[in-house]
Formats: sequence, C-alpha cells, structure tokens
Amino acid sequence: MKKLAFILGLLIFARPASADDLTGLLRQADLIMRGKTSGSVFSMEIQTKRYSRSFKMVAWEDNRRGDKTLVKILGPALWRGFGTLKVGDQLKLFNPRTHHVTLVGQSMLGDSWMGSHFSNDDLVKETKLAKHFNHRLKKKWQAKTADGKDATFYLLSLSPKPRAPVAWGRIDYQLWRAGDLVMPVRADYFRKAKDKKPTRWMTFGQVKVLGGRKVPTEMKVELASKPGEYTKIVYRKLKFNVEIPSSKFTEQALSH
Repeated sequence: MKKLAFILGLLIFARPASADDLTGLLRQADLIMRGKTSGSVFSMEIQTKRYSRSFKMVAWEDNRRGDKTLVKILGPALWRGFGTLKVGDQLKLFNPRTHHVTLVGQSMLGDSWMGSHFSNDDLVKETKLAKHFNHRLKKKWQAKTADGKDATFYLLSLSPKPRAPVAWGRIDYQLWRAGDLVMPVRADYFRKAKDKKPTRWMTFGQVKVLGGRKVPTEMKVELASKPGEYTKIVYRKLKFNVEIPSSKFTEQALSH
C-alpha cells in the first residue's frame, strides 16, 4: 500500500498543469504591469525605414472600478500633448495640433499608435488574454531564464472566444514560472488561426525591480512584413497602488 501511495503521489505531482493553472499563469503574465492603480514613465523608440522617433511618455491606470487608462507624450516638444484615454470600452485619441478628440471604434484597436508598431490596443491593454481567448498547452519544458534562474517554460496557443473584440486569429504565448514569479517571454500574433508564420511578435526582456515588483522593463514589437523595423518601450519609473484622482481620466485631462 505504501508503494502504491508513493507511485500515485508521483503521478499527481508530475501531472500537466490543469486548465485553471494555465488560466492563472496567463492572467498573471499578461497583467504583470498592472495593479489596482499604477503610474509609469517610459520611453518609446520607433525605428522604420523612413524615420526614427523617440518619445518620453507617462501613463496612469485605475483598474478598481472598470478599466481606465490615460497615456500622454511628454516630449519632445514637437509631439508633446498627444494622448490616449480609455474609460471602460470607450477609447479616445487627442491631437494637440488640431485640438481634436477622436473616438476610436473597435475596428481601430489594431491600428498603429502614433506611427509606431504598437497598436492602440497594445498601449491601453484593452484585450485581456485570459478573458478574451481560449487557451491550450502546446509545450512545456525546463530551462534557465536570461538571468540564469531555473524555471518552467510554457508555450500556450490562444484562440479568440466568440464575439471577443480582438484582431488576431491566434496568439502563441510563451511565459515562464519560477516559484511564485511568472514572466512573459514572447507573443506571436497570427492573422488567421491556420497561418504558419506570425504577422508580428512582441518580446519581453530586461527583468528588473520597479515599484517593488519584478517586471519586464523592455517590450519590443516587430512585423514580419517590415524586417529591420521595430518599436521598443523601456520603462523608467513604475509605481503600483498610487492615489489617482478620478479627474485624471476625463476628456479635460486628455486635452490639457
């Protein structure tokens, strides 16, 4: 009996991660930069064949009573004041040159933000992977992270749920877990579920402690159709669970 119990214990310990485990891992990796509230300062570097741009940006998020996000460009002076405001399902863009606010429809979520390779959706995190996609485990393996930590790596295949407001037919999402720490590694985006090659990919790197939490401080997006081009975000400051007045998420705050 003891031998049987020992064998059963090994089988239970070695079983693949359950669907609930994978959901939790996916949610934790996808929302790693979010808290109840947060404030961040980051740079965005855009490299294309036609131009290079660099922005300094600030973002505020409040996830306590519906999703609220305000993102504004601080500099350089030529671009200062451009911004994006998300309140619930409503997304608005502000152009300080024309002093015009544009309401963004669901069809525009996948559009480029300010000529970058990031989309409107990427910037305000409208899509929640665990909420809007079904997922299955494609691969699981043991390896070391970039900083030499022993970790379990997962490759998940995500397919959109019916009527989900998403632009992709499939996402292949890679993450790792080491103890209680879960970290995103790479997301490959496929226009159609059966496509063999991704349309674009996002990589996560340079894990550091910001705001008292280990996070990937660099995110880079590249497109298959534009080799050599990229947009990279680098977080400089990040604070979680900060006090943010409700007036921060208004059209007046967006346009001033």
